[in-house]
Amino acid sequence: MNTRLLLYAAIFSVALVSCKSKQKVTEIPAATKPATTVTTTPPVTAPPTAVSSTQNEVTRSESFRLAEGETNNAALSKKYHVVVGAFGNHENARRLRNTLVGQGNNALTVQNDSGMLRVIIASFDEYTQAKSRIEQIKSVYPDAWVLVQK
Repeated sequence: MNTRLLLYAAIFSVALVSCKSKQKVTEIPAATKPATTVTTTPPVTAPPTAVSSTQNEVTRSESFRLAEGETNNAALSKKYHVVVGAFGNHENARRLRNTLVGQGNNALTVQNDSGMLRVIIASFDEYTQAKSRIEQIKSVYPDAWVLVQK
């Protein structure tokens, strides 16, 4: 089973390297600044200023819709989506999605306006929840990033 998981991770890693999107990447410049205490009204849903990782975090905002065959409309009601794979090939995206679902994730595949498929492992209402999920999976999916619906 571990060999199979490593094989999937290796295939996924190769696919990520070879399927880089030409989408504009939005980097959050304040992501590496330490958190500060604010005593005002509750915060509006926005990215936090503290990040535990030393890498720049990647957040992309693009329009997308459910890919062909997907039925999970509930996930699209969430604002922040953790993407673990981006593919031009539908079969590769479906294969990763099925692997994730088989592991107990609520994964789905969406397609952006330029035809790229994004495999989403989880969707959240809060940005901090999405970042927390990325921290949980970074050993298996080190290039996971946050997608925000335009």
